[in-house]
Amino acid sequence: MNNWRCNVCGYIHEGKEPPTECPVCGVGQVEFTIYTDKAESKQTGKRWKCTVCEYIHTGDTPPDKCPLCGVGAEQFVLLLDEVMELTAEAVQAAGLDTTNAAVDKISYGLYVVTSIKNNNSNGQCCNTLFQLTSSPLRVSICLNKNNLTHEYLMDSGVFAVSILTTSQVEDVRRFGYQSGRTTDKFAGVEYVSGKNGCAILKNCLAYIEASILPDKTLDVGTHTLFVADVTAGRMVANQEALTYNFYRNNKR
Repeated sequence: MNNWRCNVCGYIHEGKEPPTECPVCGVGQVEFTIYTDKAESKQTGKRWKCTVCEYIHTGDTPPDKCPLCGVGAEQFVLLLDEVMELTAEAVQAAGLDTTNAAVDKISYGLYVVTSIKNNNSNGQCCNTLFQLTSSPLRVSICLNKNNLTHEYLMDSGVFAVSILTTSQVEDVRRFGYQSGRTTDKFAGVEYVSGKNGCAILKNCLAYIEASILPDKTLDVGTHTLFVADVTAGRMVANQEALTYNFYRNNKR
């Protein structure tokens, strides 16, 4: 049996062969090398990471059960306290796997973007929302051209964003995995209409309303990048914001 170290995140895998994919950062087998540091084997305070909720356990072995999310020891991976030395050789060896792993570390939120057309509402899940300027207060979102919400926004020029909480994982499925062309996404959902007429989820963390700036709309290929002035907004709840990383680790 060998110890195989992921060159990207430092995860240690024990086995005859390296894993086909790193369970921590997702890079392929090519990024694993045999790890022979004897100092590591003498550690009495090894650090184990739960791959579901990211809880860190210190000890010779992982816990039988994660105290946060309840998964078993098989969901824990061994971490190294050291960081990877970034060398010129490592930079030149970077490929698609390492690039995807790096991009995956960009922090994303998850939001429901809504718009209107002919007095009808539609919404979709979106992870691309960011503030551009504070004076004037201006934001940007990016939507797929094939989505119905994109069509509604192009028609009305306005949208609302419901910022989700960690208790709204189900809303990601509702608004992100089905089309408004065949499904009424708002059936059974409590919402109110904003000042601009767009739907706002009643149980959201916060919301903003915005009006797009047509001269700043940008075609970016499969998607359109919308720049918009914020026209209204409000905090609704005092909870933790839902991130894409949280959703990915807690979806069922």
